[in-house]
Amino acid sequence: MQVANQNNLAMLHKTKLKFTFNSKRDYKLVTPCCGKNNSDGKFINYKNLNSNYGYCHSCGKASLPPPIYVDDNGNEYVWNEIENNFQTDFIPTKNEIANLPKIANQKFIDESIIWKFFKVNPENNLLQYLRKTYGNAKTEDAKETYALGTSYDGGIIFWSINTNLNVQKAKIAYYDTNGKRTNKFRVPHKNEDGYFNCLFGEHLIYDKIKTKKIIILTESEKTAIIGYILFPQYVWVAYGGINGLTENKVSCLIGHNVLIVPDMSENAVSIIINKIPFLISLGINAKIWDMTESKTDEQLKLDGTYNNDLEDIFRKIDTPL
Repeated sequence: MQVANQNNLAMLHKTKLKFTFNSKRDYKLVTPCCGKNNSDGKFINYKNLNSNYGYCHSCGKASLPPPIYVDDNGNEYVWNEIENNFQTDFIPTKNEIANLPKIANQKFIDESIIWKFFKVNPENNLLQYLRKTYGNAKTEDAKETYALGTSYDGGIIFWSINTNLNVQKAKIAYYDTNGKRTNKFRVPHKNEDGYFNCLFGEHLIYDKIKTKKIIILTESEKTAIIGYILFPQYVWVAYGGINGLTENKVSCLIGHNVLIVPDMSENAVSIIINKIPFLISLGINAKIWDMTESKTDEQLKLDGTYNNDLEDIFRKIDTPL
């Protein structure tokens, strides 16, 4: 097994894969996304790939092979989520891509666990801050919409619930009484145990809202919650940090109008700008709201807006959209 070292890592370039639908459908397939018989032909395969790779019109999910990265010497790598590094032993040849092994089977958290932590008192600092700032009624609505919980040590629990209402993962974050996040957070359910993440708020995305509602993607879960409180006419979802918009999370966005709002830094904005063409190629009508207005990090620091998020903008203007 070859692992990309730090020198190679900076030279890795992502290859562009073109996904073309196959006119011949596999009607005997059990769909990898929703586990249904494909007798109605709603799952369409991609050409030259394993029949498990395609797009499902039943659940709206795309099943994609892992992206391939190439270094300057022509060596190919994929990202191994379990080992947390780039490796070559997961890379098949182009003729072998159909036989790619699955890293792990997705496990789910029992829904009863959510409600076990839903009514813990006292509530975490973030919920208390939201109640003081935006009122009990709006905060309670947001708490129920996102099933926000409180851990026994005072953290807020952000549950990752997918479009099928399965609970995939939990992130426990800790906030001060002023609503500012501390550096402490925990992720109790690990990738290596079969618990993989989805978008925070993914359960709010479904087919009937396609072209009817704008989905707004923010970096942080807190920003998505406050966005929902202030502007509930949009669907607010979070990708969970600067590198959180990974390709295994975006299939639920296919066919939707999506506005992505990264935090205010050159790096955060450039990461999303580089993802836009790929998202569009999948059938996601994705656009970016660059709140930096193309300013450099130095200019943002002088303005006092470096690393600000959408909540900071909410305080300064009446209507952000």
